[in-house]
Amino acid sequence: MNQRQDLASAVMERDRSRSRMRLVTVTVGAASLATAGVVAYNLPGSTHTTAVSGTITTPAAQPSAANQEPGDDGGAAITAPSGTFGQAPAQATSGGS
Repeated sequence: MNQRQDLASAVMERDRSRSRMRLVTVTVGAASLATAGVVAYNLPGSTHTTAVSGTITTPAAQPSAANQEPGDDGGAAITAPSGTFGQAPAQATSGGS
């Protein structure tokens, strides 16, 4: 009869361990899901074209590297930091010829 009690207590202990592991797994999964939601919420908005009820919204055009000439910086101005002495301000070049 002692073996039966040992077997029953071992089975009960195994069930308790499984339920603890299940609880830990669910808790960690919920925490990671919440973290992913916070990260996704804080990411910048979509840059893809979306259609909402027949209206198409497109993002502002960005120059791609494939369409640029060598030496073309995409039209961004280059400026020298203020407070420099003895230097002329840098000038932007565009189009590269």
